Amino acid sequence: MSLNIEKKWQQDLTERSRVVALVRGLLGCTCPEEIFDHHQVRQKVITSLSAVELIMGDRLLVWIIDGNKIDDPEQALGRLFHSGRTERDSRNLNRFRLVVVGDFPSWEKKWAHLANEMDPKVHLHVLPKITGGPDQEGKLM
Repeated sequence: MSLNIEKKWQQDLTERSRVVALVRGLLGCTCPEEIFDHHQVRQKVITSLSAVELIMGDRLLVWIIDGNKIDDPEQALGRLFHSGRTERDSRNLNRFRLVVVGDFPSWEKKWAHLANEMDPKVHLHVLPKITGGPDQEGKLM
């Protein structure tokens, strides 16, 4: 029985080294090292989309979404930015990063302004994959 992609991401991101590779390497976060000592990862549904949520220390909220499940990017991303900012603020965190995974190279350029106009501490990242690449079983390397 195969797992859905979100479940695979969740399992892989329980490993500290993979979280560091994602947050520091791919997202470019300069958060202090100690936030990686206290991270939580779980699956959740946000505005009807399945996601993986990372909470890093008391600073950073990251939602990871499969972009292939987004029908209307402008509308969906706007809702996700709003929900993410609300969640970030309710948890008294510093930043929110929405990560859309998939082959959508124009999305970041086209839709990042939605995040920037809302709040300078809300960010959009569009990545073809969330680490060095999945292995043959879809696990993060």
